[in-house]
Amino acid sequence: MGKRDKKRREWLARKGDHERRALYQRAARLRKAAAEPARRRRKGPSFGEDEEGGFERLGRRRSGSLEEWVERLRAEEAPGSGAPQEPELVEATTDGTVIWLGPGRARVLLDAGGELECLLCPEIAVTQRSDLAVGDRVAVSETEEVARVEAVLARRTALSRLDPGGGRPIERVIAANVDAVVVVVATRTPPLRRRLVDRFLVAVERGGARPILCLAKIDLLESEPALDELLETLGPYRELGIPVLACSSVSGRGLPELRAALAGRTCVLVGQSGVGKSSLLNALDPRLGLETREISQSVGKGRHTTTASELLRLEGDIRVIDTPGIREFGLFDLTREELRWYFHEFDAPAQSCRFGDCSHVHEPDCGVREAVAAGGVAEARYDSYQRLLASIPEASR
Repeated sequence: MGKRDKKRREWLARKGDHERRALYQRAARLRKAAAEPARRRRKGPSFGEDEEGGFERLGRRRSGSLEEWVERLRAEEAPGSGAPQEPELVEATTDGTVIWLGPGRARVLLDAGGELECLLCPEIAVTQRSDLAVGDRVAVSETEEVARVEAVLARRTALSRLDPGGGRPIERVIAANVDAVVVVVATRTPPLRRRLVDRFLVAVERGGARPILCLAKIDLLESEPALDELLETLGPYRELGIPVLACSSVSGRGLPELRAALAGRTCVLVGQSGVGKSSLLNALDPRLGLETREISQSVGKGRHTTTASELLRLEGDIRVIDTPGIREFGLFDLTREELRWYFHEFDAPAQSCRFGDCSHVHEPDCGVREAVAAGGVAEARYDSYQRLLASIPEASR
């Protein structure tokens, strides 16, 4: 019997029958969660270059035996909760960046070099969706038996949305510490949803990052005039100073411009399922080999290929957080009064509104509505504003 096994058995012997049973039940739940695929299946290797410049294969994580998970629980038990334990900390707390997240665990790229599989401390694990995201800077402790994320450090930026689970409103953080958010839309399949784009843009500005709009799958258009017509409908975004890039992962058109926009930055790609985010990333760096799937022909909607967010490193010093596709995007904790400040084309005409707190919907002498009627403000953007305003719960107004 090894020293570690002996310590675990002595520790368990001090527990009552009910407490031991609860420990094994908890260990079984953690083991089951760890047995889930840690990453989506890939055609090729995954994140992290080895010493020869290739990518290390990570694949499915080994879940370990039930006794190993009981041992993790023993290692995590705070000193003083049972018999005195020997100090096991062999490394001081170090900082790093979360590059992958799973239930109760994370993979961290350490500032000192190397990657580390970590459990989450209980305080973070219970609020994981709200308090931790890929891209977060974290403090990690490491013992002989377990590494653990102990704290989430201050963020520069964040992209978040209303958790779609319903019930009490909860903020779900999608990505942290990104310089740019690339909102990917498709030409046809799935169809372009302007109001979803506008929701993304509000969330991006609230989080402090820079938006980029990427029109993908332009190879599906029949002609150049068709592309010009579609780009013209996106003109209001260009007028707001938002870069609009037209790209094809098949022909390569627009990829140099996209690569230049992302170089040297940490970015996140967001958009509906099936818009082609993984295909774009494969085209930017074929070594990634991300799995892609066709659009469902029966419903015309994208199928989820990316199942978890993760940070990828691409050629050209590009760091991209790839996220699962999103069909609905609710805005968390946004009030009626705040919404109008995120539609910047309203700023100038709003100066002529009769009322300083004009909602631009029903008040008389509204400068914004007059600008819409005169063509100075895009009608489609104003329609998005009205629909977003109507979607805000009365309690938030």
